[in-house]
Amino acid sequence: MSRPKRSQWRRRDGRLCAALSLLWQALCRRWQGFCRRCRQVQIEVLVADKTRRRSLEWELRTGLRQMQRVLGAPLPAELAVVVQQVIQTDHQLAGCYQVGKRPDGSRFALVRLALQVNDRRLDVNELLAVLADQCIGLATQQGGGSVLVPVELGVSPPDDVQRTRLTTFKPDPLAPHANGAGAAQSII
Repeated sequence: MSRPKRSQWRRRDGRLCAALSLLWQALCRRWQGFCRRCRQVQIEVLVADKTRRRSLEWELRTGLRQMQRVLGAPLPAELAVVVQQVIQTDHQLAGCYQVGKRPDGSRFALVRLALQVNDRRLDVNELLAVLADQCIGLATQQGGGSVLVPVELGVSPPDDVQRTRLTTFKPDPLAPHANGAGAAQSII
């Protein structure tokens, strides 16, 4: 049997290099996907009830993944979400975020969400809306320093104010008046 020619070796080497290159690219993509999953955003829900804490964390993580897909991942690499009962400043907020820089120059962001605003409990959809606002604000923010951006929800008036609004009517302008020009005269 004759020895293969140099051109055949070169073709074999080229094919082998191409196959190894494709394999390397596939391994790199897998590794990047694994690293992305490992770098999940930290979500801490400060609630005593374990089932509620897990369900809120799952809902927020799902909403955050959707926002990252929409925004294309311009969120800070070190992002943490803290869900607490109330955010108290000079008035109660539904949410806020703080952006800062660490001493090494890396950027971080802390998103805070409130479960209750002015004695009104927020449902999951409202929490997701506040989280979306915060993510959009973080994605569009350019620059450094520390910034606090509040999100306020319109508070509905108390029930007794709504009841008085519904039960208090203006007098009918077309109704006859007992005293005055529109009063009916009795015939004797």
